[in-house]
Amino acid sequence: MLHPLFLSALAAGLGALLAGGCSEEPAAAAHADLAAVYAVAETEPVRGGGDAADDPAIWIHPEDASMSLILGTDKRRGLSVYDLAGREVQFLPRGRVNNVDLRQGVAMAGGAATLAVATNRTERAMDIFTVSAEGKLELALEQALEIGDPYGICMHLDAAGIAYAYVNGSDGEYEIWRLNEGGALKPERIDQFSLPTKPEGCVVDDHTGIAYIGEEEHGIWKMPAGAGGFDEKTLLDSVDSDRLAADVEGLGIYRTEQGRAILVASSQGDYTYAFYDLNDGDRYLGSVRVADDPASGIDGAEETDGLAATSANLGPGFEQGLLVVQDGFNRLPEERQNFKLVPWRAVAAALNLPAPENK
Repeated sequence: MLHPLFLSALAAGLGALLAGGCSEEPAAAAHADLAAVYAVAETEPVRGGGDAADDPAIWIHPEDASMSLILGTDKRRGLSVYDLAGREVQFLPRGRVNNVDLRQGVAMAGGAATLAVATNRTERAMDIFTVSAEGKLELALEQALEIGDPYGICMHLDAAGIAYAYVNGSDGEYEIWRLNEGGALKPERIDQFSLPTKPEGCVVDDHTGIAYIGEEEHGIWKMPAGAGGFDEKTLLDSVDSDRLAADVEGLGIYRTEQGRAILVASSQGDYTYAFYDLNDGDRYLGSVRVADDPASGIDGAEETDGLAATSANLGPGFEQGLLVVQDGFNRLPEERQNFKLVPWRAVAAALNLPAPENK
């Protein structure tokens, strides 16, 4: 007969697996000394069970930023859209949608537009969506890919309003696609390269034209955006440091109107988030953890895949911007995975950063 304590531990472990991962206790304990920040809101759980939620992107409402939205992938069911209170306002049943990104101000023949792109592992394609002025998504094109298993994706918008998508596969392949040459949605692949091991998270700083690419078990690469940039890549930070623990996952950039830029990285292996000053030689600013908040009842975030950040004033609670992170263990109560909303002011306070100049 099995001991009751063993059965209790087994049940707890199975619960964690069903929620999307292994027990988080060892990693959480290892960095209990780090500054903690707290989510003030969380999205409704995704529809898929197990390891399903993955990557968010933030859409800024052009007239009322408090009505901005969060796109979040459900890599078993499709793509969800949430308001800033975490309520799902739209769902697109596209199958195994893994990562998502968007750009506003894309130059199209009919005027500036917003495009969102997502990797679709069911269709082995890149889904391209248009986003209306009210934040409604509509599938515009399903672009077939040669990549065997589409995985991560991020976008770049150049000064002329031309949008690009960086798409990677789980085997290390990368494709760069130009999406709207001449104001029409006609995707054209302009470059291919590969990393030795699995990549996923990536982000491009549109202001500097630098791409940041996460190689999960190695570190963060930086390189010039566009065709041929891979040949000039340099390593920004490595999992061999004490700042990142494999896997390196989501990457995001917090950039203010006055030009301050901070790179945020999900250090999935130890459930922390690392921050780098892109204005000061990529200097490491510190790390934080997203902890349980007994006061609000909102749990923290562990084993984070994707994340997104913005410095836009999104209204009460988010005046200095927002950090959105995927939560691999959605507890309090135990539910399917979701996304947590952390005010940037909490991050700034934890890292002793100055308040954004434009707020």
